Amino acid sequence: MRSSSHGATTAAALVLAAAVAATLDTPGATVAPGAPARGAVTADGTRVIASAIRAGGPAAAPRPTTDTACTDHSYALNRWRISGTLTWYYNGTAAAPAVADTALPALTSASDTVATGINRCGEPATFTTVHAYGGEVGATAQISANGRCTGNDGKSVTSWGALPPGVLAYTCTYATQQGIVLTSDTLLDNRAHTWFTTRPQNCANAYDLETTLTHERLHTAGLAHVDQTANPDQVMTPASPPCETSRRTLGAGDYAGLAALAARG
Repeated sequence: MRSSSHGATTAAALVLAAAVAATLDTPGATVAPGAPARGAVTADGTRVIASAIRAGGPAAAPRPTTDTACTDHSYALNRWRISGTLTWYYNGTAAAPAVADTALPALTSASDTVATGINRCGEPATFTTVHAYGGEVGATAQISANGRCTGNDGKSVTSWGALPPGVLAYTCTYATQQGIVLTSDTLLDNRAHTWFTTRPQNCANAYDLETTLTHERLHTAGLAHVDQTANPDQVMTPASPPCETSRRTLGAGDYAGLAALAARG
């Protein structure tokens, strides 16, 4: 669990993700506050929409004295979910040097955490979705340096590149009009931020790759951001302080959100 001693690091917090996804006309769906209202429809009927949360948005809140990871069951849902298996691919060509040799195991671990529901709260990790690693590819995530989805090539690719200031990672998810995920690309910043996969001694201003990917995979799964101040110990808070590792696995709210998505099936 996260110790309150990490509070000193929150001043340098950066936004974890800009969630980009299909917005679907699903009656009764619960959408996070601030979700986009405009959609574009591709030739095959897939609805796609983009929004970004960047540095200068919600900052990481001061650490409370009580860890609420397992007592806070808050979550927010988008209008899509994974059904069955989502195969993802990795392009590590432009990986940040500090994690170039260790990134793939961290990405795989984060994907498995979300697929099965590995958590900090003793709940069974028995969800049945699969995030299957399909291997390395030459393709890159179809996301531009200014934070836009640039197309859907039919592959879910995680890769590295430039992103807008203050953004650690950006995810574009495409889904059918019935709300089933087709593909989901994630781009990780390789310009402005320092990464680690094993927390260094005297850590300062470096960001945990696995924590970030757990957050991004939850976007792909269908979760939206919760409130930074009210729900600081859930993975789906929109900002993360440097050196944070406790959110590599799910809090009670993240888990409850996945359970709600599973119930839709």
